[in-house]
Amino acid sequence: MFTPTQLEKFLFFDIETSGLESNYERLSEKMQELWSKRSEILRNQLGEKYPDNKDKSDSDLFELKSALQAEFGRVVCISFGKIKFVEDEPTIQIISVQDEDESVLLKKAFDIIIKMSKIGVKLIGHNVKRFDIPFLCKRGIINALELPAPLQVWDKKPWEISITDTSELWSFGAWQEGFASLDLLATVLGIDSPKEQMNGSEVHGYYYSGRIEEITEYCERDVITLAQILLRLSNLNLIDKQSIIFKK
Repeated sequence: MFTPTQLEKFLFFDIETSGLESNYERLSEKMQELWSKRSEILRNQLGEKYPDNKDKSDSDLFELKSALQAEFGRVVCISFGKIKFVEDEPTIQIISVQDEDESVLLKKAFDIIIKMSKIGVKLIGHNVKRFDIPFLCKRGIINALELPAPLQVWDKKPWEISITDTSELWSFGAWQEGFASLDLLATVLGIDSPKEQMNGSEVHGYYYSGRIEEITEYCERDVITLAQILLRLSNLNLIDKQSIIFKK
């Protein structure tokens, strides 16, 4: 699917998100009102698709679902990875960004994206066009930050957008076949799943329990798994553990 040279031009990334506050009661009165309206949609209009939502209170749904809504959530960690081939063997360098101040976190991440885009490196992630990119754009604007050019996806033709989504690659154009999660894709390709010790639904609770290092490790495992999937799809050797470099 990709040559080593092409893979070296990708910036693999993943984000982890939580709710804006630890619980519904800590929201402002106006935001509580707006979340209650969102909860009604989650319970009623989406109740058939997600039956477990029907009996949940506004407070319960906030802890379970706010991390998926950019208006009610925040970014708590972003991890990046870049592959390099040394004598035909892949290595990967990982760097993560986290900060209690979301605007500081986003600014650091945007600086990395800008720096990489200037040397022709393009973003790649799993399901990023439907979640990560919109979430980053919305949170960037909410935090009064200028968005990096690669994230400015409006008013562009599809081939002008410099973002690759592995969920689209795996669909091979057949969206009716259904969406494959990173967990599923890794498993069917014989790659260790990053979801065995933790999953995205737990990030909110972990974050407000002060367990940011565990969230960061989880985010980094997602990025490593993503890179391994691209190598597997390209019929290339996978990355050995000793070839994973964590940059502070």
